[in-house]
Amino acid sequence: MHLDALLTGQPSEVLTRTLELPRAERKALIPELMAAFKDSSEFVEIEPNTYGARNPLKGQQAATALWAVLPASDPLLRRLWIASPTILERVLQDRSLAERKTIALRMIGHRTAWEAIRRMILDGDLDPIRTPEYHAGWFRWAGRFGGKPLAERLRTEPEALTELWELLETEGNGDASFAAFDKYVRDEDKWSTALLELTTTGEVDRTRLLDLTLDILARDFAAFRAQWYAALHETLAPTPDERAASQSHYARLCGSGLPRTVSFAVKALSLVDKQGNLDDEVALQHLPAAAAGRGAATAKLALKLTTRITDRRPELTDLANEVFEAALTHEASDVRALATARLGVTPDAPTAVDVAEYPEPVRPPWDQRTTLTNPLDIPDTPATIAEALSSLLADPDQADLLLAVLDGAHRVTDDLKDALKPLVKRATKIEGEQYAAAVPKLVAKLVLGLSGRDVDHPQQVDGWRHPLHHRVTALLEGTARPVSAATHQGGWLDPVVFVTRMLEHPEAPEEDVADALLRLAPDTRTEALSLASELTGPHADTVRYALGGPAIDDTGWTALAAARARYPESADPAAALGGEPGPSLTWTAKVGPDKYDLISLSVKQAPETVSPKAPWLGIRFDAPDPEWLGFTDCHEAVSSPYDRDYLEASVAGNLFFNDYEVGYPVEKAALPPFLDSPSIPGHPGTMLIATTLVLKRPTAAQLGTDAALTLLDRRMLGPRALGEALAVLSPRLVPTRLAPRLAVLANEHPVATLSTLDALLPRLEPAHRGVFALLELAADLVDRGAGTISAETRDWLAGFKGSSKAAKAASRLSR
Repeated sequence: MHLDALLTGQPSEVLTRTLELPRAERKALIPELMAAFKDSSEFVEIEPNTYGARNPLKGQQAATALWAVLPASDPLLRRLWIASPTILERVLQDRSLAERKTIALRMIGHRTAWEAIRRMILDGDLDPIRTPEYHAGWFRWAGRFGGKPLAERLRTEPEALTELWELLETEGNGDASFAAFDKYVRDEDKWSTALLELTTTGEVDRTRLLDLTLDILARDFAAFRAQWYAALHETLAPTPDERAASQSHYARLCGSGLPRTVSFAVKALSLVDKQGNLDDEVALQHLPAAAAGRGAATAKLALKLTTRITDRRPELTDLANEVFEAALTHEASDVRALATARLGVTPDAPTAVDVAEYPEPVRPPWDQRTTLTNPLDIPDTPATIAEALSSLLADPDQADLLLAVLDGAHRVTDDLKDALKPLVKRATKIEGEQYAAAVPKLVAKLVLGLSGRDVDHPQQVDGWRHPLHHRVTALLEGTARPVSAATHQGGWLDPVVFVTRMLEHPEAPEEDVADALLRLAPDTRTEALSLASELTGPHADTVRYALGGPAIDDTGWTALAAARARYPESADPAAALGGEPGPSLTWTAKVGPDKYDLISLSVKQAPETVSPKAPWLGIRFDAPDPEWLGFTDCHEAVSSPYDRDYLEASVAGNLFFNDYEVGYPVEKAALPPFLDSPSIPGHPGTMLIATTLVLKRPTAAQLGTDAALTLLDRRMLGPRALGEALAVLSPRLVPTRLAPRLAVLANEHPVATLSTLDALLPRLEPAHRGVFALLELAADLVDRGAGTISAETRDWLAGFKGSSKAAKAASRLSR
C-alpha cells in the first residue's frame, strides 16, 4: 500500500488499514513511516515567534501505524503518541503474549495506557504487571475525579478493593503516593477518607488495615509518606481493645529512625497505659530508644510514662532506670535534667572547651591574594584523554576537567582516533539530541571531531561560551594556540606561564589572548611583567599593561580584558582602561519582595556594573543567554574567575529562592572552592555559606556546613560575620533547622559558634517560631565554657516572659 493512502483519516482508521496488511508488508513500510514521523514531528517555527510540530496530524497518523509495525523491543515505542486506550488495546491484541508483555511494561507509565493494560490483565489477555509504574497508575486514575467520591469509584472499579492491599504496601514516589495525593484534593477524594468509609461499611477489613499501617511504619518509609499511615491509623480511631492488641507494634516503633513515628508510638503507648491495658515490661524494653532519640517532647513523654509505670510497680525500677539512663544522652538539657533528677545522680560536668580565639579575618587586597594552590592535572596521553572525555560524557559538570582536556588534547601528538573509538556511540547519541544541553553537546562534538568524524564546528556566540567554542574549533581544525589554557583549578592561569606562551606565539588570536587575560592570577605578576619586557607582536603592550606596565591607547576587546585583569574589582572596564578604575566594589544583602512581589534574597554590588561592548569580559558583564543551555554554572565559574563574588551572590539568591531538592545543583558551582582552595570569603561568600545553613535542600546544606568547618579550621571565616549574615535571612530562618547545623560546627568550634549565635540572636524577634532551639544551643555552649554572651544579647533576653520553652532557655542563658 502506498504511504499516502495508508496515512489518511483518523488514527483508528490508519490502524485498521495497517493491521489488514500482511506482516511482511508492514515490516517493509518501517523506513518510510519512520521518515514521515520524524519529518512531521520536527519542532519548527510555524510563524514568527510561534513554534510547534511541522505536521501534527500526519505525525499522529505515522505514530499509530508504527505501533502496529515496529518490533516490541524497539525503544521508539515509548516515545510514540497514543491516540486512545482503545488503539493501544487493539495494538496489543494483535501481538503475541510475550510481545504484549514487553510493550505493556514499556508503556504502563503512559497516561493513556494504564487503563487499557489493566483491562486486558483482568480479561486474561495479558500477564499481570506489578511494577512501580503500574502502581503509580492508580493515583492517576484516582485523580480523574469524575464527580464521584473516591470510595464510590473504588466500589465500582473491578478488583480495586483486592488490589488495594498491594497498593497500600507500596511507598511510591513523587506525586504517586498516598501522602502526596491526599495533600492536594478535597476530603471526599482522599484515599484516607475512602478507606475510613469502606472500613465502616465492612468492605475493607478494619483489623487488617490497622495492622498494615503499623507494619508500614516499621519499614521506615520517607517521613512525609510514613506520616500518612500514622495519620490513617489515628483516623480509624482504634478502640481500647484494638490498641491493647497492637501495643507490641507500638513498642517496636519506638526504635524507628523517624522522629514523628517515634512520637506517634510513645503517644499510643501512653494512651494504652491510661486505658489500663499496658504491658509494662514490653513498654520499658523499648522506651530507651525514645528517651534518647530526637525530639524533646517525645523524650519527656517517654520519661513521664516510665515514671507512671515505676510508681505503680516498684519492682520494675531496674528496667525503668535504663530509660532514664538513655535520656542522659539526649541533646535537650531539660530532658537530661529530668533524667538526672529521677536517677538522683550528679550530672557530669560538661567537657571543657579549648578557649581559642577567632578573630574576624580581613580579606587581603586583590593583588595580595593567593590563587595558584591546586595545579590542574593535564591528561597527556591518548588513554588519559579518552578517560577524561568519557568522564565528561557521564558527568559534564566537571568544569576544571574540561579545561584540562582542552589543553591536553593539544599536547598529544599521537593519533587519538583509536583511543576515542569506544566513546563514539555515546557521543553520537548526545550530539544528535535535538534539545541537548550546551556543555554535553560541546563535549560530544569534541569527541566526534577528535575521533575523525565529520561534525559541524561550534557556532561562534558572545558570552562565556565564546572562548570555549573558539578553542574547540581550533582544536578540530588543528590551529590551536592554547596560550589561555588554565594552569590551576578554578580556571586560573599562572602569569609567568602565560607570558612564556606569548613569547612562543606572539601572533596568537585575540580570542585566546582575551581569554588568557581574564584568567590571570594575582600571583607571580611581578615576575611575569619582568619577563614580558621581551614580548613582541600586536599584543605585547596590552599584556604588559595587564601585568602592571605602562598605559595603552587601545580600546578594543583585548585592551578591555587587560583592564579587567589589572583592575578586576572595577565596575567599569572602559573607565579603568582610561585610568579611572573607580571605587572598589561593596556588597549588601537583604531579604524582601522582588519586582514580582516574591520573597527573595538580593545580594547586590555598588557601584553598578557598566558593560562595554565586547564578546566576553566575564559573567558580571554578560547579558543572560537568550537560549536554553541547561546547567552551565560550573563552567561559567571557571570561565570567569575574577567574578567569584558575583557568582557566589547569584548562587546564594538562587538557593534561597529555589529551596527544594530538584533542579540544577547550583551549589556545585560556588561552594567547592572553599573546600579545595580555602580563602577568606567576601560578603557574598559569607552570605552563601549562611544561606546553605538554613536550607531544606540537603546537598547544599551539607556542602555549606563542610565549607564553614573548613574555613573555621583555618580561621578564615568570621564567626560574627556569619551570625550577621544569618540575621539577614531572619524573615525565612527556621531555628529548628539551623540549630542542628550550628551544633555540628559547635562540636569542633564551640567558641566560634557561640560568637555566631551572639551576633544572630539579638536580630531575631523573641516571638520568632522555634527560637528556643538556638537559645538552648547557646546555653549549652555557655555551660561548656565556650564564653559569655554580650550585653546586647543579655538585654534582648529580657524580652522573654512566661514558661515557654524559649523563655526557659532564655532564663538559663542569662544566668
